[in-house]
Amino acid sequence: MAKGARAPKSDKKSLLQPLQAVNFELSGRGTLRYLGRIESTARSYSLSQQSLFCAFYLNEVLNRALPESEVFTRLFQQYELSLNMLQQLSSTEYKLVDIEPILRSFEFVLLEELGYLPDFTYDSQNEAEIVPDKHYSLINEIGFVECDKYQSFTISGKDILAIDNNDWQSSSLKAAKKISRIALHPILGNKPIKSRELFSTKITT
Repeated sequence: MAKGARAPKSDKKSLLQPLQAVNFELSGRGTLRYLGRIESTARSYSLSQQSLFCAFYLNEVLNRALPESEVFTRLFQQYELSLNMLQQLSSTEYKLVDIEPILRSFEFVLLEELGYLPDFTYDSQNEAEIVPDKHYSLINEIGFVECDKYQSFTISGKDILAIDNNDWQSSSLKAAKKISRIALHPILGNKPIKSRELFSTKITT
């Protein structure tokens, strides 16, 4: 609760804006806390169009995925990096292939921090390294397992290894989205991601 934030002379109102980095103090007990001192630590991010929608997506996923009151320093650093990259894109003409690596990299750090990221180098079924010319499926809590290439949701070993090396090509981006959706499902559940509705038909998260 931010008491007095809507008052005309309140300095809190200008700071309590989306994508504004702040330091603040909370008081009270239980889940309902009261906002005390608050100060800006950096300029707010200036995003537009698809970059802004991507930021909404990052915020929604964080809000739904993270346990309350736990510190995730590396994830916050990746979040800031993602916003900086999105802000840079906002001032240029960009395409889907420019945005997707930012989202996928963020999602994979989130999954790693929560202990849900699969090993991109290991075939859990055969207890061997991923082979480029083989195909695999992702099973949550198990990892990648070798499968027939005609099986549904199959992922090529070549794309899995490309993702591990941050080699973002058309096929590896498609595979990364598939992997992310599967791995995030136990965390986010079946409830739709509302921020996805903001995207045009050309850009999907």
